Amino acid sequence: MWTEKVPKKNKAVVILNRSDEDLESCNYAEIVWRNGAYWFCYSVQVPEKDLSSYDVKVAGGDLGEIHAVTVATEAKALLVSGRAMRSLSQFRAKALADLSKKMSRCKKGSNQWEKYIQAKKRIRQKSKNLLHELEHKTTKEIIAFLEEEHVTNFVIGHVSGIKKNTKKNSQKKRKTNKKRGQQLSLWNQGKIKQKLTYKAQLKGIVVEETEESYTSQDCPFCGGRHHANGRNFRCSVHQTEIHRDVNGAQNIARKKHHVDAKPLLSVVYKQPVWYKHFLSEEQRQKTKHPNDQPRKVKRIASRMA
Repeated sequence: MWTEKVPKKNKAVVILNRSDEDLESCNYAEIVWRNGAYWFCYSVQVPEKDLSSYDVKVAGGDLGEIHAVTVATEAKALLVSGRAMRSLSQFRAKALADLSKKMSRCKKGSNQWEKYIQAKKRIRQKSKNLLHELEHKTTKEIIAFLEEEHVTNFVIGHVSGIKKNTKKNSQKKRKTNKKRGQQLSLWNQGKIKQKLTYKAQLKGIVVEETEESYTSQDCPFCGGRHHANGRNFRCSVHQTEIHRDVNGAQNIARKKHHVDAKPLLSVVYKQPVWYKHFLSEEQRQKTKHPNDQPRKVKRIASRMA
């Protein structure tokens, strides 16, 4: 057995700066192994932008489940889907419940019981990482929209307490069934709001919060309150039709600032991630892993054998 001690040598490794940022202000860096390659990860302090010279422009943000974030100005609106996050949260709850049911049939501390514990940890960690990524991608789209529209003030609806007094309030109790209660308990609106706040502040955007009750039902043209039909809000007086989340986002902004009531020029729908069936053939080839084809051939050959 070789037991000779090798003295440590302090050597420096020169890494080329291929980024556009100045790394003189770098306060943390490490080299990590990820996806078959070494990555140089670093963090730098980003100064906040100053938008005091800009004219005041307001946008409202409505948080939801089907559309994670809806942001709207006087003329434009952006809706980012939240179906992927909701589906992932529901899958995690169902998988953990299934494992808990199986654990109840095992003796505590047994080998099978320990395997179920490890499976729970893996599901929690993997779903947490996926949700974290989707939250960052969703908020990145919103902040890019605000920066492109030169928004200086961003008003977010305050949705906490949505399940408060559900049992005492007959109207809330009638609307909140078992399925709806599970959806509200799995809703990650707090994390999305936190990421929106600090990212907007880095761009110099002033973030405000306000209470958002009945914002999707109030009509900005006649001042009345009408129930939305499905995902669209229609005013029976002026016969105007608008997406209920866009109407809610604009009314949230109106609670703090003056926003003119006029028809929208454009409404854009986006996904936090682009799935393969939405990509063109050229984009599919770029995202395709080089080992995908050989693996497929091996599987077919094994089945034929």
